[in-house]
Amino acid sequence: MTTKPQRVFSDMPVPPGDILAEEIEVRGMTQRELAARLDRPPQVVNEIIRGKKAITPDTAIALGKVLGGSPQFWTNLEASYQMTLARQRAKDALLNEKQLLKEYPVGTLIKRGWLSAGRDAESRMNALLEFLGVASIEPKVYQAAVGFRITEAAQRKVSPGALAAWLRKGELDAQEIRTADYDAQAFRAALTAIRGMTEQPPAEFIPAITQLCAGSGVAFCAVQELPKSGANGVARWLTDRKALLQMSNRNKWADIFWFSFFHEAGHLLKHRTQRRMLIDGLGDDPDTAEMEAEADQFARDFLISPEDWNAFCAEGNFTPSAIRHFAQSIGVAPFIVVGRLQKEKRVAYNRLADLKLRYTWG
Repeated sequence: MTTKPQRVFSDMPVPPGDILAEEIEVRGMTQRELAARLDRPPQVVNEIIRGKKAITPDTAIALGKVLGGSPQFWTNLEASYQMTLARQRAKDALLNEKQLLKEYPVGTLIKRGWLSAGRDAESRMNALLEFLGVASIEPKVYQAAVGFRITEAAQRKVSPGALAAWLRKGELDAQEIRTADYDAQAFRAALTAIRGMTEQPPAEFIPAITQLCAGSGVAFCAVQELPKSGANGVARWLTDRKALLQMSNRNKWADIFWFSFFHEAGHLLKHRTQRRMLIDGLGDDPDTAEMEAEADQFARDFLISPEDWNAFCAEGNFTPSAIRHFAQSIGVAPFIVVGRLQKEKRVAYNRLADLKLRYTWG
């Protein structure tokens, strides 16, 4: 059988009809004769040769009988041709999205090793597609896939692409964390142990939190912020048995980190039936206001019980020594107390700076 199979794997789409035309020419056969031997209308053979009609499995079997060889050759030829066309269409569609590259901090992603790509647009877009696990780099595609929304107010200060990339990194990191099946009671117990870690440095508490959370069915991921990603933390369900609690170091302040951590933990405990992604740091969203308020209350009360807080505030002594003594008595770092005093405007934000702390990690 006279064929040129190397052409099948060309980057150029080679219609199977071209090879079929060569076959019958070598044999001195006309299209009408081939049609008669195939028991097909001449128009069908003509349309296959002109690339207007695909070779079906039935036709491939008939061609195998008439011309010899395996019917699989013709089906593979057709599949390869259609795939080549599809790849070309996908490439053209991708290049039409070239302007969307600016939605992502690609340079930062490459520098951190989250992406491996060259300098050309096509290479970077393909790397983004692989990283995000989507078929389009339009940020709304990833948003729809994982189920989060950004209010119009948030979009004025947040980059949807940067937020999508930050969320995806947490998703990928969480896939590498083996967890037990989610257990709310075990998670509460883990949170109690974690509350006692507020005076530890990140190098110590991050691996400890990861291990404790994993034992209760929660993948904890501390992911370095991206410029304009906007999120302090996020709570989401990856499966019915595995949750993700992802934190950034966006605000640097230790008190904000811990409040945000327990805020997200509150979402996992209280809002499991609400299968949506809840992101802390994007501003007010009327649709989630009630859930956000409940998570805030959980974080406040878990870090400092209402009874302890009311008794401390009633004394009105907010000196550094009094704050340290109170923090030690309830088992949290002093900056937790200072942060709440400042949030409730009981002391000015420019006071008690010596008791505050910033976190950094890469």
